[in-house]
Amino acid sequence: MSEKPYVSVAFVNRNDGYGGDLEARIEKFIAYYARYAERWPGLFEFVTCDWNPPSDKPRLRDVFAWAQLGNVLHVEVPEAIHARVAGERGRKMLDYIGRNVAIRLGSGEFSLVINQDIFISDSIMQCIGSRNLDERMFYRADRCDFNFEPCRDEPIENFEAAALAQVFQVNRRHRSDNSLISPPTTPDALQQDGSGLEPGDWLDEERNVIRCQAAYLRMQTDRALRRLWRSAPGAQDRLRGWQQQERSDIYHRGFLLHTNASGDFILAPRKAFDRIQGMWETTEIYLHLDSYAVIQLFAAGYEPAIFRQPHRVFHADHDRSARMGFAESMTWDQHEAKLSGILRGDESYRLNNTDWGLKKEQLPTWRL
Repeated sequence: MSEKPYVSVAFVNRNDGYGGDLEARIEKFIAYYARYAERWPGLFEFVTCDWNPPSDKPRLRDVFAWAQLGNVLHVEVPEAIHARVAGERGRKMLDYIGRNVAIRLGSGEFSLVINQDIFISDSIMQCIGSRNLDERMFYRADRCDFNFEPCRDEPIENFEAAALAQVFQVNRRHRSDNSLISPPTTPDALQQDGSGLEPGDWLDEERNVIRCQAAYLRMQTDRALRRLWRSAPGAQDRLRGWQQQERSDIYHRGFLLHTNASGDFILAPRKAFDRIQGMWETTEIYLHLDSYAVIQLFAAGYEPAIFRQPHRVFHADHDRSARMGFAESMTWDQHEAKLSGILRGDESYRLNNTDWGLKKEQLPTWRL
């Protein structure tokens, strides 16, 4: 492809039914996004990471009609590399390292992290297609879970409407009223149940995007005060209240960031992922790794922006048994302390070294 893509879409999987009903979901994924690849030639690049492919099954690149997506790059992480990286604790698919591989190899100005069971609303796709995303921001959207079975055979032109009719839960941002962040919902209630404005936010009405400006400005102010406190010990009395708040292990909560189900939709400048050196690559935990990515981007100085309903992403609900039985090495309290430490600056927002995304490995790739 001669034209540099605007957005590189990064995702990872393996051909063993991971997540349940893999074949049907990937086929629908390809058909869904093929329309947009045809509508906006050169807008997208799809980077698929085939992680630790099973030896007794065909490779992902060989079993689906990827050519419909236009610009596609396949990358494979062989079993030998997986075994070395995973060690004794690693699961058979290390999702977040695979995502990093796909992000690192993408050539777009922006990187979009999704899964093959995510269907982005036409309204958000129109925003992306306008090519006026802000390089100072990272974008999130509510994930709307829907029953896939009744939608399986829907013509692709009716698929979004069919998915909407089957929505049963919305995964939204944190709220100041401490209400549930993943409440049950109905199609008619999504507008009120989705992410809303919090004090200090403002709405970009043209794009229907929530600008979390108060959170961003507070972060910048806190950092300036922190520098003052550290450089001027005499200011301790005046800053005692701030310092006490800063030491709280729930400090991160006050920013009301959209960390919920973020692994299914993070849209950010590629240079932002370079800056944070990718999402956390660890085999010690699996839960909340996507939340860390939001915290890292925010701590690195990128302003959060949230696509507001009726902008949304649809998630085809599926079996999650592959995730069961993994012994997490951190409690939620420990996560909160670490997340807050990153925002306070006590810990770096770079949780990997410069070799993130298996940079030193010679991974086989195929370009369609």
